[in-house]
Amino acid sequence: MTTRLSNAEIQYIVDGVEQDFRSDGRGAEDYRQIELETRILPNTNGSARCKLGKTEVLVGVKAEVVDVDVHAPHIGKLVITADCSAVASPKFVGKGSEVLENDLSNVLSFLYNSTNTISLNDLCIVKGESCWQLHVDVLFVQCGGNLFDVASIALKAALYNTTLPIVKVSGEGIEMEMEVSDDPYHVWKLDVSNCPICITLYQIGGGFAVDPSEEEVACSEGFVHIGVQPNGDMSSMEKAGAGNIDPTTLLEMVEVGVRVGEEIHKQLNKQLDAEKSLAKL
Repeated sequence: MTTRLSNAEIQYIVDGVEQDFRSDGRGAEDYRQIELETRILPNTNGSARCKLGKTEVLVGVKAEVVDVDVHAPHIGKLVITADCSAVASPKFVGKGSEVLENDLSNVLSFLYNSTNTISLNDLCIVKGESCWQLHVDVLFVQCGGNLFDVASIALKAALYNTTLPIVKVSGEGIEMEMEVSDDPYHVWKLDVSNCPICITLYQIGGGFAVDPSEEEVACSEGFVHIGVQPNGDMSSMEKAGAGNIDPTTLLEMVEVGVRVGEEIHKQLNKQLDAEKSLAKL
């Protein structure tokens, strides 16, 4: 996505980031208010809506029983697909969104590539035979900057309220039978206590900032995706964009990303616990 800005507008945005006083009054490390809802999509195992500024995303999780991978017979599968609706931006009409959709899918998949983020072992039903495959659909309905982070927050929220039916297995070999419970209360929940979120830091001029607006994104030449777990551990890191980032600045960006990520996790967990309490009423 590209946003047309005049030279004066670009200089104004760059000066604001470098002076830690951005055009909307935030500092370089400040996030906007996160709006979050869960259990909003029918016929899904889990779902969430997240809005941050002008960016809004819906995430739905659907589960199905499939054969295990022969190279990984003891774990389940997590498949993440991103879709940028043409309603979100005129730039997404036709094939205008393909590159961005691939980037989003790859970054979110890489975020969960670490073995200690979510236990795929729990998704295995019968070792060497069957497992749960979770299809995660990420749909952007509005785009206003910071797409990767908003998608990761919505993804964690959707997984948080994902429930899977209890499966009863009897017999062995060709006589093995599986019975998937259709009782809505006979379910189990995923352990998302280590699920990461993505914190993206954009290099703008001689400074960098988190949670950029669409205009700030247009002023950035390079950015870093940092996967942060609730305990502050960094699960992944990926540099993107054409600009170069010197090692000293990169270390500073990682330090800020982890610190901001821990704080966002705390806010997110409070909202998810509040949503869970309301669901019980």
